[in-house]
Amino acid sequence: MSRLLLDTNFIIALIDSKDQYHKKALEIENRIREKEIEIICMDCIVNEVYSVIARKLIEREMSGEFSRIANLITKFFENVDIISAYRYLPKIHSKVINLMGQTEGRLNYHDALIALSSKQENIKKIVSLDNDFDEIKWLVRVR
Repeated sequence: MSRLLLDTNFIIALIDSKDQYHKKALEIENRIREKEIEIICMDCIVNEVYSVIARKLIEREMSGEFSRIANLITKFFENVDIISAYRYLPKIHSKVINLMGQTEGRLNYHDALIALSSKQENIKKIVSLDNDFDEIKWLVRVR
Protein backbone atom coordinates (compact mmCIF):
# COMPACT_ATOMS: atom_id res chain seq x y z
CA MET A 1 0.00 0.00 0.00
CA SER A 2 1.25 3.46 -0.89
CA ARG A 3 2.01 5.90 1.95
CA LEU A 4 1.06 9.57 1.79
CA LEU A 5 2.31 12.22 4.20
CA LEU A 6 0.05 15.17 5.04
CA ASP A 7 1.74 18.53 5.55
CA THR A 8 0.63 21.20 8.01
CA ASN A 9 -0.70 23.66 5.44
CA PHE A 10 -2.91 21.02 3.84
CA ILE A 11 -4.42 19.99 7.18
CA ILE A 12 -4.98 23.63 8.19
CA ALA A 13 -6.63 24.44 4.86
CA LEU A 14 -8.82 21.35 5.17
CA ILE A 15 -9.98 22.24 8.69
CA ASP A 16 -10.23 26.03 8.33
CA SER A 17 -13.11 26.96 6.01
CA LYS A 18 -11.78 30.56 5.94
CA ASP A 19 -8.35 29.50 4.70
CA GLN A 20 -7.55 30.72 1.18
CA TYR A 21 -6.72 27.14 0.13
CA HIS A 22 -9.75 25.45 1.74
CA LYS A 23 -11.44 24.61 -1.56
CA LYS A 24 -8.19 23.25 -3.02
CA ALA A 25 -7.65 21.10 0.10
CA LEU A 26 -11.16 19.66 -0.21
CA GLU A 27 -10.48 18.77 -3.86
CA ILE A 28 -7.25 17.01 -2.92
CA GLU A 29 -8.96 15.18 -0.06
CA ASN A 30 -11.64 13.88 -2.44
CA ARG A 31 -8.99 12.63 -4.87
CA ILE A 32 -6.94 10.81 -2.24
CA ARG A 33 -9.98 9.35 -0.49
CA GLU A 34 -10.74 7.35 -3.64
CA LYS A 35 -7.38 5.56 -3.50
CA GLU A 36 -6.04 2.85 -1.24
CA ILE A 37 -3.42 4.88 0.60
CA GLU A 38 -1.98 4.81 4.10
CA ILE A 39 -2.29 8.36 5.46
CA ILE A 40 0.73 9.44 7.49
CA CYS A 41 1.53 12.47 9.60
CA MET A 42 4.58 13.35 11.67
CA ASP A 43 4.75 14.52 15.25
CA CYS A 44 6.29 17.85 14.22
CA ILE A 45 3.35 18.44 11.86
CA VAL A 46 0.85 17.69 14.62
CA ASN A 47 2.71 20.24 16.76
CA GLU A 48 2.45 22.86 14.01
CA VAL A 49 -1.25 22.22 13.28
CA TYR A 50 -2.37 22.95 16.84
CA SER A 51 -0.02 25.95 17.10
CA VAL A 52 -1.08 27.49 13.78
CA ILE A 53 -4.79 27.04 14.55
CA ALA A 54 -4.31 28.66 17.97
CA ARG A 55 -2.51 31.63 16.37
CA LYS A 56 -5.17 32.01 13.66
CA LEU A 57 -7.96 32.00 16.23
CA ILE A 58 -6.17 34.63 18.32
CA GLU A 59 -5.66 36.80 15.21
CA ARG A 60 -9.37 36.50 14.41
CA GLU A 61 -10.27 37.27 18.04
CA MET A 62 -11.88 33.84 18.27
CA SER A 63 -9.60 32.19 20.84
CA GLY A 64 -12.66 31.03 22.79
CA GLU A 65 -13.22 28.54 19.93
CA PHE A 66 -9.87 26.81 20.45
CA SER A 67 -11.18 23.85 22.51
CA ARG A 68 -13.89 23.09 19.97
CA ILE A 69 -11.49 23.29 17.02
CA ALA A 70 -8.82 21.32 18.91
CA ASN A 71 -11.37 18.53 19.39
CA LEU A 72 -12.03 18.48 15.62
CA ILE A 73 -8.29 18.28 14.97
CA THR A 74 -7.91 15.48 17.49
CA LYS A 75 -10.69 13.53 15.76
CA PHE A 76 -9.00 14.13 12.40
CA PHE A 77 -5.73 12.67 13.72
CA GLU A 78 -7.49 9.54 15.02
CA ASN A 79 -7.59 8.28 11.41
CA VAL A 80 -3.98 9.12 10.66
CA ASP A 81 -0.84 7.14 11.45
CA ILE A 82 1.46 9.52 13.35
CA ILE A 83 5.16 8.77 13.18
CA SER A 84 8.02 10.50 14.93
CA ALA A 85 10.34 12.79 12.99
CA TYR A 86 11.83 14.13 16.21
CA ARG A 87 13.39 10.75 17.02
CA TYR A 88 15.69 11.18 14.01
CA LEU A 89 16.75 14.67 15.03
CA PRO A 90 19.81 13.82 17.17
CA LYS A 91 21.34 11.89 14.26
CA ILE A 92 20.29 14.11 11.34
CA HIS A 93 20.44 17.65 12.74
CA SER A 94 23.49 18.52 10.62
CA LYS A 95 21.78 17.05 7.54
CA VAL A 96 18.72 19.22 8.26
CA ILE A 97 20.95 22.31 8.29
CA ASN A 98 22.73 21.15 5.12
CA LEU A 99 19.42 20.63 3.33
CA MET A 100 18.29 24.10 4.38
CA GLY A 101 21.56 25.42 2.93
CA GLN A 102 21.10 23.54 -0.33
CA THR A 103 17.74 25.26 -0.76
CA GLU A 104 19.19 28.60 0.36
CA GLY A 105 16.76 28.64 3.26
CA ARG A 106 13.63 28.14 1.17
CA LEU A 107 13.08 24.93 3.11
CA ASN A 108 12.67 25.85 6.78
CA TYR A 109 13.99 23.67 9.60
CA HIS A 110 10.77 21.71 10.15
CA ASP A 111 10.30 21.12 6.42
CA ALA A 112 13.89 19.91 6.05
CA LEU A 113 13.33 17.60 9.03
CA ILE A 114 10.11 16.34 7.44
CA ALA A 115 11.86 15.73 4.11
CA LEU A 116 14.75 13.81 5.67
CA SER A 117 12.48 11.85 8.01
CA SER A 118 10.33 10.93 5.01
CA LYS A 119 13.42 9.50 3.36
CA GLN A 120 14.17 7.47 6.51
CA GLU A 121 10.57 6.19 6.59
CA ASN A 122 10.48 5.45 2.84
CA ILE A 123 7.63 7.92 2.31
CA LYS A 124 7.69 9.14 -1.27
CA LYS A 125 4.64 11.42 -1.49
CA ILE A 126 3.55 14.47 0.47
CA VAL A 127 0.34 16.48 0.26
CA SER A 128 1.50 20.06 0.60
CA LEU A 129 0.32 23.40 -0.65
CA ASP A 130 3.87 24.80 -0.44
CA ASN A 131 6.17 24.46 -3.40
CA ASP A 132 9.29 24.27 -1.20
CA PHE A 133 9.05 20.46 -1.26
CA ASP A 134 9.37 20.51 -5.07
CA GLU A 135 13.14 20.82 -4.58
CA ILE A 136 13.34 17.49 -2.77
CA LYS A 137 14.27 14.74 -5.22
CA TRP A 138 12.93 11.85 -3.15
CA LEU A 139 9.49 13.41 -2.51
CA VAL A 140 6.62 13.93 -4.94
CA ARG A 141 4.26 16.69 -3.94
CA VAL A 142 0.58 15.85 -4.37
CA ARG A 143 -1.35 19.02 -5.13
